[in-house]
Amino acid sequence: MPAKFLLVSILDLLLGLNFLSPVVLVQNLSESEPAAEPKTQITPFLLPAAETNYFPIRDWGIPAPVLSARSVVLYDFSSDKILFSSNADSRLPIASLTKLMTAVVVTENINQSDVITITKSVIAKSEEEGGGRDLYENEKMKASELLKFMLIRSSNVAAYGFSEYAGKNYGLNLVDEMNQKARELGMDSTFFTEAAGLDDQNSFSTSQDLVKLVKYSLKYPELYEILKTQKAEIYSIDGRFRHQIFNTNELLGKIFNIIGGKTGFTELAGGSIVLVTRSPDLSSRLIAVVLGSNDRFAEAETLINWAGKAYLWK
Repeated sequence: MPAKFLLVSILDLLLGLNFLSPVVLVQNLSESEPAAEPKTQITPFLLPAAETNYFPIRDWGIPAPVLSARSVVLYDFSSDKILFSSNADSRLPIASLTKLMTAVVVTENINQSDVITITKSVIAKSEEEGGGRDLYENEKMKASELLKFMLIRSSNVAAYGFSEYAGKNYGLNLVDEMNQKARELGMDSTFFTEAAGLDDQNSFSTSQDLVKLVKYSLKYPELYEILKTQKAEIYSIDGRFRHQIFNTNELLGKIFNIIGGKTGFTELAGGSIVLVTRSPDLSSRLIAVVLGSNDRFAEAETLINWAGKAYLWK
């Protein structure tokens, strides 16, 4: 029998109707066979097109910023657009930006009312890695207060304290949990070897991976309440020790509508920062990531200000 070619929609097959009109029905029939009666065409019902948000729109009359950083990303949350990037997939040490992942995993796995004791071994580890000491041996502190100490002051002792406590009291390898979370978030170019970020030789991430981490961490607003705190007083559980701490983020109080951020610095990593702010029209959030900069604060500020000039927001 001569070959027949028939193009029909799935709905035609299932319902015997053609809702996808106009779709041309094609038949290649031999001359010896009579042509089939044409199917009745049903006028399709067209749904209104979904509203498209084209903003922010780039003004190409404004040149791209010139920065010294080894890697940069500026991301708009609402449009899911990368507004600017440079070497976004370069694997680099991220220093204390590591503590943002530490904070996420601590929040998800450790009861914030737990009392954590700072041990001699935790202080020794920090000192061996060049992270200094800013808490006292046998000092006891609530997990919620230790979290503030870690994020505001960027305390390495606090980070190692969480790592040791998670192992002893929860049976968790905190660093393994950090790497597992990175895999869950699709941070395929990220690897952690410890909780503080002092190991520049073997730990690494990328600017684009850190955008994924920041986006996820925003589900915990309590972290950003801490990260935007300029100064705080932290007490040990018994009140014997009082710590007045200041945020390492110098842009707090300087840039309008900062939601929060985390800094990092080592000699090998250079200066780094992740910063979350409101967009210029306040309708969205911007995530700026700057890695390996000679002036992380100035360059992060340059990025945010540039976004307000180089894009039309509404």
